[in-house]
Amino acid sequence: MTDGSTLADHRADDPADTLPALRRASALLDPARCRQSPAEVDGYLDVLGAAPPAAQGFGQRLMRTRFYAGVYQLGRPVGLRLASLLEAPGRDADRARTAARLGLRPGATVLDIACGPGNFTGWFGTRVGPDGLAVGVDASRTMLARAVADNSGPSVAYLHGDAEQLPFADEVADAVSCLAALYLINEPFQAIGEMWRVLKPGGRIVILTSLGPGGQRGRAHVTTMEKLSSVRMFGRDDITGCLRECGFTEIDQVEAGIAQTVTATKPHRATP
Repeated sequence: MTDGSTLADHRADDPADTLPALRRASALLDPARCRQSPAEVDGYLDVLGAAPPAAQGFGQRLMRTRFYAGVYQLGRPVGLRLASLLEAPGRDADRARTAARLGLRPGATVLDIACGPGNFTGWFGTRVGPDGLAVGVDASRTMLARAVADNSGPSVAYLHGDAEQLPFADEVADAVSCLAALYLINEPFQAIGEMWRVLKPGGRIVILTSLGPGGQRGRAHVTTMEKLSSVRMFGRDDITGCLRECGFTEIDQVEAGIAQTVTATKPHRATP
């Protein structure tokens, strides 16, 4: 396939085709929210073009390197265990627990925001089955290239996009996840607002992110960690408060060391 070609440039019977899932993902888009017309690039859909959000700090720059994209899949379980003081589950249990929190079912559409190399996106695709769709969104081309290479599937599509300005139409997803990435997004609360917008009423959201220690000494440690790593350390009420302001209900927060997992539901509209 040729880089930068439009979806219409490819035959549906291409033996190496990833287009069925890409075409279904394209149908979820709002053209007015895309920075460019959707183009297939190296197996993923590009609606962002050459101007991804600026990388602010060491952490974001590292995430966009080929080296980090290559080692992320191996290093993530170790990092989670360290962040949660060795309480994190193994990979399979981690995936199963996240899928349960999202309420994934066959035929569902799930958006994995800041998906990295697709560790969860590809597995979500197996859970939603042939009638469902798992779409991973990331601003890093190197991460997306790794995702396409390692975690593709017939119900999986990847998209080069901005978490702060998601290119999807309103209320297209049954579930939305953002796992171990929100702390690197420039405007994380804006991103949460976008997740609310694209989620259907009744849909579930799961966010796994950082949790800064409390107290005066804890705040000093947070300042040091943020300066050294460019990773934002959220306060105990930051994520839950933002979700509540958006309108989410059934908010549940699980804390483990310097990590937190927050789950919530977008309520159905009240009938008049």
